[in-house]
Amino acid sequence: MKKIFSTIILSVAALFATGCHYLDIVPDNVTKLEDLFETKEKAYSALVDCYSYLPNNFHVHSGMQMLGDEFVERMDASVQNTKTYCSGNKIMRGWNNTQQPLLAYWNGEMNGMDYYEALRMCNIVLEYLASGEPIIGLEDEERTNWIAQIKVLKAYYHYFLIRLYGPIIINDKNVNAGDALDVVRRKRQPVEECFQYVLGLLDEVLYKEDGTDRNILQSSTSSLWLGQITSVIAKAIKAKVLVTRASPLFNGNSEFYHDFVDQDGVHFFPQEYDAEKWNEAYKAVDEAIKAAEAKGHSLFYFTSEADVPSFDADYWNGGSDIIKSCYNLRYAINEPWNKELIWGNTRANTGENLRVHNACMIRYDYERVDNSYSHQWLGTSLNITERFYTQNGVPMEYDQTYYDKTKWYDVVTIPTDSYHAGYMQGNAKTARMHLKREPRFYAWLAVDRCIWRTWEEAVELKLRNGEDPGGRSEKAREDDFFWTGVAIKKYVHPESCGVVANRTVHFPYPMIRLADLYLLRAECLNEYLGAPTQEVWDDVNKVRRRAGIPDVEKVWSDATIVGSRSGWHTSKAGMREIIQTERLIELCFEGQSYYDILRWKRADEFYTKPVTGWNSLGTSDKTFYMVTTWQTRTWNTPRDYLMPIPNEEMLKNPNMIQNPLWI
Repeated sequence: MKKIFSTIILSVAALFATGCHYLDIVPDNVTKLEDLFETKEKAYSALVDCYSYLPNNFHVHSGMQMLGDEFVERMDASVQNTKTYCSGNKIMRGWNNTQQPLLAYWNGEMNGMDYYEALRMCNIVLEYLASGEPIIGLEDEERTNWIAQIKVLKAYYHYFLIRLYGPIIINDKNVNAGDALDVVRRKRQPVEECFQYVLGLLDEVLYKEDGTDRNILQSSTSSLWLGQITSVIAKAIKAKVLVTRASPLFNGNSEFYHDFVDQDGVHFFPQEYDAEKWNEAYKAVDEAIKAAEAKGHSLFYFTSEADVPSFDADYWNGGSDIIKSCYNLRYAINEPWNKELIWGNTRANTGENLRVHNACMIRYDYERVDNSYSHQWLGTSLNITERFYTQNGVPMEYDQTYYDKTKWYDVVTIPTDSYHAGYMQGNAKTARMHLKREPRFYAWLAVDRCIWRTWEEAVELKLRNGEDPGGRSEKAREDDFFWTGVAIKKYVHPESCGVVANRTVHFPYPMIRLADLYLLRAECLNEYLGAPTQEVWDDVNKVRRRAGIPDVEKVWSDATIVGSRSGWHTSKAGMREIIQTERLIELCFEGQSYYDILRWKRADEFYTKPVTGWNSLGTSDKTFYMVTTWQTRTWNTPRDYLMPIPNEEMLKNPNMIQNPLWI
């Protein structure tokens, strides 16, 4: 259907949103546009096409998840030196350019998706549905609901482009072949106008003129339609849009963009900071949370004790201090459509073999012949490993009880105590920094001599050279191993067996979940007020309690733990750091951290560091636990905060202005 419908798009729209791409005339024997909307079933296929452009956050080589510093690609030449493999990692290595930009969402080049094509698609379907032309079997209420869904998708696609490119071309209506050049050759609009357009679309769907709910969108859907836009999802999207708008990158950023202006000298970015934007964002996040909670959304807690496998029974019944927290955390991501998930990407629920969780899975149980859906190579770095809290719920460098930084990398013996039971292999050797960490560390990361619940077993992982399962062994492929010596559990369902597609448990990859919104509400209120309040701490504590770590006020008031930083949570700056760190941990690997770090203007702190890890080619604990630099990373401020516009777009439209420092 998509190929057919795309052909019709070319005949109707005639030009891309930039007005620069002249398209072939469709032959007379091609289906007419109205034929594609003849029945409800056909019209629904067109609606599905509009959804098909949601970002493929589940994909390894073309997914936006690879942007940032969380995922680490394979280090052999075939992957490391090929720009179409793990393209997000290549961007972080400074490989982006204007001639052939990677992950180009402006025109769909180099593993990107053409979001102006997506907007043309939405405009065509929206125009036909709004025309009132009869569609067999489609009720008026359904038509109105579909129109609302498409408007939200239009808002989201514009928002996605704003985060990547800053000022964009607003594509409210498609241009036509006969339009004048001043219509065809559109200009990029100031960032604030772009945000206002997005917010206008969302408000048009959500609210009547008097501010009350319009109730066009459903507030929830049946299991058959999960993933479709609801009013709860729309409000959550609006909340995230307003938080982005209020953040330092977009709110009064004269530091980066004082000379970034259009042809008339108008600044593309607001030059003056507006604190009230944080208040607007707070109100929107608060409304989104209340709407979600009213429909039964809540933080996920594992309550299916009967489903605990037999190998965990003793741990569950008192043998492990952290197992219940780890189950909560693991299944918050892996349990399909659990109550915490507000919006999930259902495109991940396919048999495709290039998904993040396939690349993260270990090779195991070779008696089943084929491990084709286990790649055993997508890992993470020591930078991320160090980012997780200690068991006291504070960063390692602040914890006075155990974490002397000069001893982080020392090789020690894993204790046989109840804190590590079930998650680390007692009496084996590991790095000191792998011990006494928070439950999220053990639930979402896999380190040498840990225990990983996967392949329906509690697998004792061994990541050193020549070892199995997990290491570079004769049983696995030569280059398929975790090069940094740190693997990722977060996206691998415990019951997945990477033999064939139907033995891999599918679940929607999270786009928005409730924990995200709680932390956003805390951030907004902290930024707007002169000092944090109990309401700020309470939202952060909701997430921390599910993670099995102490409340903010308790631990940050304890000088025996945090030393001179006692009381850090009572200042705006201190609480800002706590909230931001909490987001980086809680939402790690979910495609959120890259955008957070950029909107906070903190990329220089994170993205100039080289990728470090353990020496995974080492065969003993002494040779394995050696900090090794595996890959350099580069970041150019302010250039890399915005993606480059493809050069061919610049050449075809003289009204286009390139993003700063891209040549």
